[in-house]
Amino acid sequence: MLQGFAEQRGLRFTFDPEARDYDWLAVYENLPAAEGERRPVRVEELACPQENTILFTTEPSGIKIYGRTFTRQFGHVVTSQEPFALRHPGRIWSQAGLRWFYGNGSKHLMTADEIRDHFPEKTRMIGTVCSTKRQGHTLHRLRYDFTQDMAARMPELDVFGRGHRPVDDKAESIDPYKYHIAIENHLAQHHFTEKLSDAFLGLSLPFYFGAPNAADYFPSDSFIAIDIRKPDEALRVMKQAMADGEYEKRLPAIKEARRRVLEDHNIITLIANIVDANPGGSGAKRGGGTIKSQRAARQGHPFLAAGDFAFREILHFRNRVAGWLSR
Repeated sequence: MLQGFAEQRGLRFTFDPEARDYDWLAVYENLPAAEGERRPVRVEELACPQENTILFTTEPSGIKIYGRTFTRQFGHVVTSQEPFALRHPGRIWSQAGLRWFYGNGSKHLMTADEIRDHFPEKTRMIGTVCSTKRQGHTLHRLRYDFTQDMAARMPELDVFGRGHRPVDDKAESIDPYKYHIAIENHLAQHHFTEKLSDAFLGLSLPFYFGAPNAADYFPSDSFIAIDIRKPDEALRVMKQAMADGEYEKRLPAIKEARRRVLEDHNIITLIANIVDANPGGSGAKRGGGTIKSQRAARQGHPFLAAGDFAFREILHFRNRVAGWLSR
């Protein structure tokens, strides 16, 4: 499905890190590591102009700062990080086409076509996935505490994940359930992850705490917003929705949200949109620049890297304080 879509947009992709025939270079998070490398120190000798390079960031500012020495190499940066955390003249403030985990099991990897044609039977009421991580500079601690509280007060809630019920494929924690609690690790505009996308792919109705502008990407009826900082109110909202049969009422919107995950909000579409918006880029003169991995870029500019580290620590401290105040 996605390959066919790329062909419809006039694009041909190669995922070979040694390829030398390309008009654009797209990097998802970082350059790949060479064999035997724990952290990549690769330097890509560009076969395209420097302005024809795209970086997709995957982590929010509460977890990671990418650093000026790395990001400034790229012509375009697609990121959900706030402008204060990642400054770049070619930044595109958007969801970044993050990969989903639904259908990704050790025995089988579902294709987009298989997911599109899959209509799981809903035999149970509500589930969620929550690890035992409890970092204070992210929402991990708040998510864990909220999930434990809801599990104690909602006997019908099944909790999956490390430290609870492990699953080989996340679909196992979504397919049988009409409702799914989806909580992001960071609260910011445009920052939605597989936590929301996976619920849509399995045609569950998410009770969602995350990107305040999620309705810019999906039908407003395809999810129900909750605030895990107000657990009593969140519990009331969820119980009322289940009692009123909101899943059945909202199923058409959920199906449309799934279509958008598969067709509109994936990395192939985002790349195609950037290429289409820059028609002079394809077939342009070859480059002679380079793109360095995150580690290689830091090593080349130690003083700037030290400043980025200090900035990250300040952000983490601020987030910890905000977490303490929200308790």
